[in-house]
Amino acid sequence: MSDHLDLAAHPTPRRLSRRSLAVGLLLIVAFALAYVFVAREYQIEGGSTAVVIGEQQDPDIYIVGKPVDFDARTATLTMRFEFSSFSDQLVDEGNRLTQGVRITIGANDGIQEVRFPKGEPMGYAELEVGVDGELYAYPFDTYRGFIAILTETYERGSGGINETTGELTSTLTFEGAVGGWDFSSNTTVGGDASPEADVTLSRAFSSKAFAAVLLAMATTVAVLVLIASILSVTFRRRFEVALLTWNGAVLFSLPLLRSYLPGSPPIGAAIDIYLYLWLFVIAVISIVLLLIAWSEQKKAELLEEARRRQAVS
Repeated sequence: MSDHLDLAAHPTPRRLSRRSLAVGLLLIVAFALAYVFVAREYQIEGGSTAVVIGEQQDPDIYIVGKPVDFDARTATLTMRFEFSSFSDQLVDEGNRLTQGVRITIGANDGIQEVRFPKGEPMGYAELEVGVDGELYAYPFDTYRGFIAILTETYERGSGGINETTGELTSTLTFEGAVGGWDFSSNTTVGGDASPEADVTLSRAFSSKAFAAVLLAMATTVAVLVLIASILSVTFRRRFEVALLTWNGAVLFSLPLLRSYLPGSPPIGAAIDIYLYLWLFVIAVISIVLLLIAWSEQKKAELLEEARRRQAVS
């Protein structure tokens, strides 16, 4: 019997070999590098990239868009728009409007309007902006949309109708991001045209890495129980009742692991079709194989006992 098989059959306390120490150190270094890489790439707020094409000289209104929240299930981006003006023709010394200002914001899901009456200071507005994307592509889902802004002055006419009295120039910039998402914008300003922006949201690297690690863990435990069941059903290892308990625990732990995925993807997402469904199939097949192994090995033991009793009698 080889030393390895002898140790496997009769384990005893002993010092780690140099090879074992080297392997252990390599694993520790690999884990440390992976940890440092993920921690460095992690951003609490998410990544933010803003590109501005053109320039608006002395705009009447400055607009800053700040993403506040994003709901991938409804493809709805909540934006906080902050408005300010330094024009002597538009605000007085107390920063109150000398004319009513109406701001029209167009997006994928329609048009919204924000009004600041004459005599009031300009402030901010928090609006929901629709974007286009496919949640079922999780975790590689990407959402795109556009934002176009028109600014003008108005006054309340007879009958309470707001009548446009002139157009204003404006500039649009974006700041910040949403936790767990990379936000990028490509804005066109300048000339007589209203500012327009294309915005894109994609899951941050840390979210993708988290999902990849959880999926790898689920795959590992499912494959391990399949290997154990194959070894048992082919009579390469003796069946142990603990294997059934372990396999059952794995089967019920798979949904729990899935619930930890960042963003809680809906049932039927791409990861289910390409991977998770098959992990459940593997876990169930493993239980069936273990039951077959148990049945066959117990049958053989009972027949052997019957033969011994017959020989004795």
